[in-house]
Amino acid sequence: MKTIAIIASCDTKHQEVRFMRERLALAGVKALVVDMAIGPGASREADISRKQVALGAGVRWDEVKNCSKGELIELMTNAVKLCILDLYRRGSIHGVLAAGGVQNTTVAVSAMQALPIGFPKVMATTIASGARPFGSVVGNRDIVVIPSICDFTGLNTMTRVILTNACACVVGLCTHGGQAVEKPARPLVGMTLMGVTNTGACAAVEELDRLGIEAVGFHSTGVGGRIMEELAEDGLLDGILDLTTHEITAEYFGGGFSYGAVNRLVKPAMLGIPMVVSVGGLDFIDFDQDHFPPRMEQRVSNMHNATLAHIKILPDEAAKIGTIFAQLLNLAQKGVRLLLPTLGMRSNTRPRESLYSPETDDALLSAICEQIGDKVRVQQIEGNVNDAAFGILAARAMADELAHRGKE
Repeated sequence: MKTIAIIASCDTKHQEVRFMRERLALAGVKALVVDMAIGPGASREADISRKQVALGAGVRWDEVKNCSKGELIELMTNAVKLCILDLYRRGSIHGVLAAGGVQNTTVAVSAMQALPIGFPKVMATTIASGARPFGSVVGNRDIVVIPSICDFTGLNTMTRVILTNACACVVGLCTHGGQAVEKPARPLVGMTLMGVTNTGACAAVEELDRLGIEAVGFHSTGVGGRIMEELAEDGLLDGILDLTTHEITAEYFGGGFSYGAVNRLVKPAMLGIPMVVSVGGLDFIDFDQDHFPPRMEQRVSNMHNATLAHIKILPDEAAKIGTIFAQLLNLAQKGVRLLLPTLGMRSNTRPRESLYSPETDDALLSAICEQIGDKVRVQQIEGNVNDAAFGILAARAMADELAHRGKE
């Protein structure tokens, strides 16, 4: 029988916990309730008490129960994470489910974010509403988020439906999926792309497959690059084909649609992970029309959709970004291959196209070449990053890099 861990505050959410336990039982699944309560009231419905949870983190509950709320939340966040990870590693659970507001969500998703991609995780939360960003809930993991619509203040017409759906979701994941991602037998590489580099990236994927290498694409819009590097650090990826390093430009500007993947290139470079890198998307930023950067009268741009614009950076900005980019690659502990195009870093950048600016491209590439160190092997490739021919050559460079490392 499958077992689902329910993370809950069993002092205030015991009605909801009992209801979820019953729903899971009706579906032929066992519930294992992990108590994360920090209030003074008694807990009910817990299978693993808060005392047991705290003790697993080396803390005696009776000695800390009178600490401030903030201190207790921090303590319980760490303790629940350790508890859930231990249950997962022992094979005692097959999925995780939680429901609640800010406090319950904060603690529960911290544990979920520590679990592998593919392992079932479902969070019904009040946070998933309004203009709030989802990053704090899902982090870098595949957490299924269900907007609770209303707050969890006991059982009523709304909460019964939401909790029933959340239970059905985690049961479905455990029954018909539930496999954590595992490294395949053949080499696996991560690759960054966007719509504006998609043609070149797709050609690279096809060529890598022909060469016996599997590729996983990551959307370079503030999260993808960060997740790719984390997976490489964890050993799931054998190499990185970083064709679209656009997130570095977003970091320089401190905002935009693709902002969020801070310190790109740093960890994989310092860890010596096999890397083939290019400059896809380094030449533009993506801002909503209500938050355009200064000097728009000097810039060329196009509207990506009704509200979001792709905006070419200016030559002085390009020189600074090129310098930063080179300095990041110079952190490499082992050799890195850098591919530089002759005809643009994304779509719409050729002569007479909307984002054509040879002054910007020259400034960026010149700064890179001036600052790049000896550990980076620079290869100039005729064409645009978004050309299929560019992608094919990039894939072959990645294969060569993996083969070279395999001989070390």
